[in-house]
Amino acid sequence: MITPEQIEEWIREAEERPLSSSNVIRYLANRLRELTSRNEELLAENIALRSGRKVEEYEDRIARLEYQAELLRRQSSSPIEALQVSLSTFSLILATPKGRVLRAELNPAELISQNTIASFPKGLPQVEKQVIMLVCSSQEELLFVFDSGRAVVMPVASLPSATKDALDWDQAFTQEPRGSEELVTILPIARMSLFDFAIQTSRRGFVKKIKESFLEACIANAYVGTGVVLPADRTFDLTMCAKDDLLVMASKEGYLLSIDVNRLPFTIEDTFRLGQSDHVVSTFTVQKKPSILAITQTGKVLYREAGWLEPALTLKAQGQALISQSRREAGIRLVGAAAVDEDDWGVILTTDGNFTLYKVSDTLGAGAVALASPQSEVHALTVFRG
Repeated sequence: MITPEQIEEWIREAEERPLSSSNVIRYLANRLRELTSRNEELLAENIALRSGRKVEEYEDRIARLEYQAELLRRQSSSPIEALQVSLSTFSLILATPKGRVLRAELNPAELISQNTIASFPKGLPQVEKQVIMLVCSSQEELLFVFDSGRAVVMPVASLPSATKDALDWDQAFTQEPRGSEELVTILPIARMSLFDFAIQTSRRGFVKKIKESFLEACIANAYVGTGVVLPADRTFDLTMCAKDDLLVMASKEGYLLSIDVNRLPFTIEDTFRLGQSDHVVSTFTVQKKPSILAITQTGKVLYREAGWLEPALTLKAQGQALISQSRREAGIRLVGAAAVDEDDWGVILTTDGNFTLYKVSDTLGAGAVALASPQSEVHALTVFRG
C-alpha cells in the first residue's frame, strides 16, 4: 500500500534532486504494476466467492480429505495403527470380466507354504478362464475398473465371504457391467493418498500417468478413463506409485520393460513395443524390492535381481527378454510377474481350480512349482506381504 507520507517524500526528492526523478518514476511504475496484478487476483477471487465456485472448491477438497480419513479409519480404530497397516485377516479376491466377484478369507496364522488355500471343486470353468486375482487386507477399499473407464468403489468387507474349498461362480456377488463393458482390474486404494501417481496401462503397452489428486477426483466422478487410443486395444491396469519408482511391464511372450516414472507422460503414449500376438500380463513397481519373480504356464519360476533391469531411456522400447527365443518358439508363455523379497507370499491359480500358497523364498530355491497333472497349467499369479 502507498501512503500519503511516501508520496510527499517522493515529491520532495524530485524537487530537491531532479536527477533522481527517473528512479522515482521507475519505482512507482513497478509498484503500480504489482498493485494492479494483486488487485486483479483479488477481483477474480471475489468473483469466484460470489459465484460460489470457491466455496465448491473448498467443499470438494474437504470431501476428499474426509474420504481419505474414512479409508484409514476402516483399516483400524487407531490412526497410528492404520498407518502401520496392521492386518487381522487377508481376503483372496477373485473376479471375472462379467463382474462376478468371490471373496475367501485367509487367516495369517494359517499361511503355510505349498498348501492349497482354496479351490473350485469342479475345476476352473472354461468360460471363466480370465480371472482377476489379488490378496489384500479385509479392511481394504477396492476400486473396480471397467474397460469403458467406469469405476466403482466398494469396501472388501461388503463382499460376501465364500467357502474356500467349495468356490462356485454361481454364488458370486456381481458388480454389474453396463452394456457390453467388462471388468478389467481391481485396485486397492485405502492408502492411495500415500502415493504420487497412478499409472494407467493398456494391453498393448500404452501408458498414461495420473496425479493422485486428479485420480481422487476421477474416482469421485466414477470415471477414470480408458487409457486407450487403438480400436483393437483395451484397458489393462492401474498401478499406484511414487515419483521416484521404476515401473515395470511384463508381456505374455516374456519381455520386461522398465522405465522411470518421471519419464512417463501425462497423455496416452505408446511405451512398450510389442509383437502382434503379444500383450501386457503384469504391471508393478520396483520399490525397495530386491528381486523380480515371474512364472510361466508350465510352472517354471523365473527369478532376476532388481539390478538386472535396464530402465528404458525412450518410449516405445522393446524391453528385456526374460524367456529365451527357443523357449518362446516352443510355446512357453509368461503368466505373471511381480517385485518381491523373500518374506513375500504368492498365490498361484492352476487350471484344475486350485489356489496354492507359496513362500517366495521356497519358489526361488525350487525353480518351479509342482502341478497336479501334466494337463494342468498355471493360470494366474498374485503376490502379497504376509
